[in-house]
Amino acid sequence: MDKLILVTRPKYDDGTEYLSAYASEVLKEAESLNVEVKDFEGIKANRKEVEKYLSIKKPNLLFLNGHGNENEICGHDGEIIFSLSNVSLLKDKITYARACFAALNLGVHAVKDSKGCFIGYIYPFSFWIDDKRSATPLKDKTASFYLTPSNEIILSLVKGKTAKEADERSRKIMVDNMRKILVMEQRNEPCATGMLQILWGNYDGQTVLGNEEARINNF
Repeated sequence: MDKLILVTRPKYDDGTEYLSAYASEVLKEAESLNVEVKDFEGIKANRKEVEKYLSIKKPNLLFLNGHGNENEICGHDGEIIFSLSNVSLLKDKITYARACFAALNLGVHAVKDSKGCFIGYIYPFSFWIDDKRSATPLKDKTASFYLTPSNEIILSLVKGKTAKEADERSRKIMVDNMRKILVMEQRNEPCATGMLQILWGNYDGQTVLGNEEARINNF
């Protein structure tokens, strides 16, 4: 089966603008590897458009960006795209949800009686930004501490790694970044302690549910 990735990239506040910008780097890499990408950006990241697409196409991999809670993943302007009422759309797929709390309950239901996998967070997925770089997120070195390791999950999956391997690669980058922040803390750089706490929260909350050996090549 051809490789196909579905991506949601709402853009309506600082958080989603950053997620969208960093996700664009993944899309470039996917296309360079001849992986077909269906990108729901901005206002296109809505339930009607996504459900319509999923009724026709069967993507191997879903990369969902946006706000969320334990039962929902949202799209543009906070519209709910995935919830317990349509969680069956995630069955037998590999899903990475860069959204708060989504692995706490929604992800559990997504992999029930499924050969697929759900990677997400049981805590908030959080990151700090440099306000001076808010207009150019990809140049924001502060945000990169958090978003580069999360990008590695989907990059690894696109390259054919298993869900477990993708998680491990992401965690390695987070550990490396935590070491860098510890050096900043030793130099008494402002906010270093807070930055470390936020990154540890992402590390501790990152969760792989379902088939850890799932890889895009198998779907």
